[in-house]
Amino acid sequence: MEIAPLVSIIIPNFNEPPEIIQESLASISSQEFRDFECIVVDESTDLICSQCCETFCARDPRFIYHKPKARLGLARSLNNALSMARGEWVARFDSDDICYPNRLSVQIEFLKKNKEVDVLGGGIEIIDDFGKTIAYRNYPLRHDQIQRIIHFTTPLAHPTVIYRRSTVLEAGGYDPSFKYAEDLDLWLRLINRGAIFANVNSTLVQYRQGSAIRNSKHWRYNLSARRKNFTMNHVLYRVTGIFLIKIWASFSENVQKQVFKFILFRNTPPNMGRLDEM
Repeated sequence: MEIAPLVSIIIPNFNEPPEIIQESLASISSQEFRDFECIVVDESTDLICSQCCETFCARDPRFIYHKPKARLGLARSLNNALSMARGEWVARFDSDDICYPNRLSVQIEFLKKNKEVDVLGGGIEIIDDFGKTIAYRNYPLRHDQIQRIIHFTTPLAHPTVIYRRSTVLEAGGYDPSFKYAEDLDLWLRLINRGAIFANVNSTLVQYRQGSAIRNSKHWRYNLSARRKNFTMNHVLYRVTGIFLIKIWASFSENVQKQVFKFILFRNTPPNMGRLDEM
């Protein structure tokens, strides 16, 4: 019987330009940590994108290319990949982002030393559509900080996260009814079930983001996730968070953009240098 890899990387893809998807998959292929499989769920309607993605996957036996027969949407694509995954740990990644070469090695080393952790994220270098660095974003490191802050904002960057596969499967995976904030819904469910969270104090991923403004639908799903997973545990934090997010969603896009940049972005990364310096 073939030995299962320690890590399964799951990547949803939808109509990324060929040069973008190739750069993204190449950053996985060149990871310093080698014991992984990479499952790419390709829902592209663009034939060139699909051909590019499939060709790349065919060159590396660790890559698994999967083309669903019907459109699934993001949450179902992730669940589809989860059902195929064999690793003890599952690493999320987006098809337009770029992994630092030591992303997996940093996280696996941390998990070996902190065996109680179920979900682990890290920092991001935010880049624009042309690959130019906009800023860095750091996240709270400890579980107690994450457990408190999650009631006000999302304390993990989804494309940096690695989680225990069994923990997520036992919680039911991603909820397909969430077109946005599917990660927040999952984190809140896991928090309620007693899962332990952490972030490494390192930048792990170049995160491609053309705008600091979220789609207005995101905030509706954000609130929906909080109502769905509402419990009396930390009730004051939960109620206050819902109230503040309702107010935040009513602000103009310009106000959101300025506040978002001031509070969440940082000019320098923690610990690690730029990707081109490594």
